[in-house]
Amino acid sequence: MSGHDIRSIGERLYAALDAQDWIEIGALIAPELVVQVGSGPAMGQAEWRRNQEAFYRGFPDGRHLIDEALVDGTRFVSRCRFVGTHTGPFDGHPPTGVSVSVGDIHIDHFADGLLIRHYGQLDMHGLLRQLKTTV
Repeated sequence: MSGHDIRSIGERLYAALDAQDWIEIGALIAPELVVQVGSGPAMGQAEWRRNQEAFYRGFPDGRHLIDEALVDGTRFVSRCRFVGTHTGPFDGHPPTGVSVSVGDIHIDHFADGLLIRHYGQLDMHGLLRQLKTTV
């Protein structure tokens, strides 16, 4: 696969996540997907999906704005901002109606056109601070 192909798949993945289009996401991820977010333990695709669904329940209009992307071989590396409005429950916090914009870094590894490994780092401190939650 070319760098252009990897970039296109990476961009499709984040667009599908933002749309919560699990049919499209399923077409882009390998069954053996491994995800690691921050310093948390690795998880498989079922747990990752539950986490994504919970996140988007809190921020149903949430979307990734890709500020910068690099392709290195089969890796798609993106520096993003996650923007959205806190209109649903999130991590035990009731909706605040606050619009947020937080930094996010992703490193996605692809094989045969499918995501096989995802590393993500979201500025959770910045997110909770914008929600005016005790950190």
